[in-house]
Amino acid sequence: FWGEPMRSSRRLGLSLVAALLPAVVWANHLGTIGPTYPIGEESALEVIMRKLEAKARSGELDKLQQEATRRSLASVEHMRPVPGITTVQRAARRLIDPSVTYQQPVVTEDGQILAPAGTTINPFDVMTLSKVLVFFDGRDPAQREAVGRLLKSRKGELTVKPILVAGSWLDLSRTWNTQVYFDQNGVLSRRFGITAVPSVLRQQGRMLQLDEIPAGELR
Repeated sequence: FWGEPMRSSRRLGLSLVAALLPAVVWANHLGTIGPTYPIGEESALEVIMRKLEAKARSGELDKLQQEATRRSLASVEHMRPVPGITTVQRAARRLIDPSVTYQQPVVTEDGQILAPAGTTINPFDVMTLSKVLVFFDGRDPAQREAVGRLLKSRKGELTVKPILVAGSWLDLSRTWNTQVYFDQNGVLSRRFGITAVPSVLRQQGRMLQLDEIPAGELR
């Protein structure tokens, strides 16, 4: 039962060896063509440096650096809009309690306890909010014009702090000759629950008052 397959396997193996043998013999008689040299492998650093030097000589490196600078400035000048912010359709008002309750004790570096765990502190007990914060979308012409008028009407009072949720803060800072801020990553919008603009945030006693005001009614 096993004999014939075994003999067939041996014959097949011998046939393969016979078929491969001429190629092996031929390969052994190729000889040496021309002089031989040791293989020298160039390091990755040397390759990179050589390419950089070539780009520097051709001026390409300067162009790459300028393009990188342009992209970097563009990302700063035109920050990503805060997601989830819509345009105010009608006026609305709500009050926000800024009080903070500490779950862990607040201690100094030397271990003195400033506030035990469970303490609730309202920041307006020790400070006041001297600015009126105006959140708006700089891409919307109506909102831009409304906030621009607001800044002019209160010029010299230093009470309005314009904060963008979208648009170019740098362009508006130049146009209005005043510092325009950007709510980067939506930190303030999330903290105060701002979902529509223009929105005006100001202190009202021990509370924060948030007004959603259509651009045409912003004063």
